[in-house]
Amino acid sequence: MVKREDLLRPEMNEVVKEAREMRMKISEECGHDLNRLIAYYQKVGEEMRKSGKYKFVEPEPSSERPASKEEAAD
Repeated sequence: MVKREDLLRPEMNEVVKEAREMRMKISEECGHDLNRLIAYYQKVGEEMRKSGKYKFVEPEPSSERPASKEEAAD
């Protein structure tokens, strides 16, 4: 776990700065379009899975959502 003190170190600030610059560059390449960004990250995720270099945890199937209060009132 990262401690607050670690986040204040100059080296960590550089890492955060670099990550933000990379995110902005990717967003610019996608025209700041949310749908294109999602598609981009899904494609990258699939490529990473296929490479076998990374391990992924599969999400558990979502259970049925309980009815909302409005639906229950009907």
